Amino acid sequence: MAIDYNKEGIAAIAGTGRPVPGQSLTNDPNQAYPWESPPEFTEFRDALHYITEGLLEEDIYVPLMQGVGQGVPLTDIALQLLQRGFQEGKWNPDLLMMLIEPTIYVLMALAEKAGIEYRINGDEEEELEQEDENDIAEMKKNNLAKYAKDKVEETKGIPEGALPPEIVKKVESLNVPSSLLDRQEPVERTSLLEKGEK
Repeated sequence: MAIDYNKEGIAAIAGTGRPVPGQSLTNDPNQAYPWESPPEFTEFRDALHYITEGLLEEDIYVPLMQGVGQGVPLTDIALQLLQRGFQEGKWNPDLLMMLIEPTIYVLMALAEKAGIEYRINGDEEEELEQEDENDIAEMKKNNLAKYAKDKVEETKGIPEGALPPEIVKKVESLNVPSSLLDRQEPVERTSLLEKGEK
């Protein structure tokens, strides 16, 4: 008995631009993606130290805190950092999930150290619509962000013992570059038309 396939359905699936199931098995094994190799970090503390060291670098810390001060949610920053680390082969998905909450706490501690008000999550809840349920990665990302947001908001701040003591010491000893984080004084400007009247 021959199966009658819906040609429009097959064309719609083929036109989504997503990889075909099994496509990764056709890649050259000698040119694996970074996340297809053993991760660089397998220990939770080592990975959290790596993240914290990166966040404490001045060329990262200052723009990051400026973004937090402008309202960028901490969950978004944490998920972007962790997703990038996964893509670079720093950790596997299991360790990524374990690092979400502590990474948000590190970001909270850095913002508190700089005296910057922060948002844990955006104002709008990103609800997945029925047609988006095919996108498994987006669904997992939203579920992780919701879980982390709920857990962090539940605690109302950084709970005692949530971060290793050595990370707390690093954050507390951080010298905040005040000139870059302070509000700039408004510059009095004169009109270009007034200059021509002299």
